[in-house]
Amino acid sequence: MMSKMTTTEKYFTTVKQVPVSRHASTPRREMLRAETLRRREQLPSGLRATLSQRIAFHVDEWMQTGSAASCAYTRVMVYLSMGSEVETIGLLEQLLRGGAQVCAPVVNMQRRQLIPRQICDVRTDLVRHSYGMLEPKEACPIVSPAQLQLVFVPGIAFDSRGYRLGYAKGFYDRFLPRCPNAVAVGLAYQVQLVADIFPQSWDVPVRRIFTENGQLIPRR
Repeated sequence: MMSKMTTTEKYFTTVKQVPVSRHASTPRREMLRAETLRRREQLPSGLRATLSQRIAFHVDEWMQTGSAASCAYTRVMVYLSMGSEVETIGLLEQLLRGGAQVCAPVVNMQRRQLIPRQICDVRTDLVRHSYGMLEPKEACPIVSPAQLQLVFVPGIAFDSRGYRLGYAKGFYDRFLPRCPNAVAVGLAYQVQLVADIFPQSWDVPVRRIFTENGQLIPRR
């Protein structure tokens, strides 16, 4: 399990950085986003499923026996994976079996907001959004972001300080500041780790990153 800072720093210092322009942050980020997404999408679906199971195992280990065990996180939000993202249905079911109050986000496209709604059963509480992703039913109760203790976030790339590149819509960068009591945790495959995403002033870093190899604690 890669939980030591020395291991984390060693990994990130040896990550091959994507060649980028030095002239502007936006072109650099766009090139990095495209290249990292390409690497993620090249992973075969069967391999992604296997790696996602490993990631869920490391999360469960951390929550049961690691530093999270003493915190007793009981109100958790988990993103609902789509495309080539780290798959989260298994993690969500795992958290429900453990007795956590689990939420998933509803995406309000007009306001560009995430609305957490509690789910109790992935078989009956989820519906397909018009954009194709799963989301909680409207009947699922809304949970205040201030009540959340742990938020699992997706990303295209994560760097050594915990900053993430998403899909450039800013949903999580607007949402996470509304969760003052929550620890933000990123889920990623190893191929999504980069040395630097060239963060902007609005980017919100995660406190931990879980990959198939274990837990990474970003340096500050």
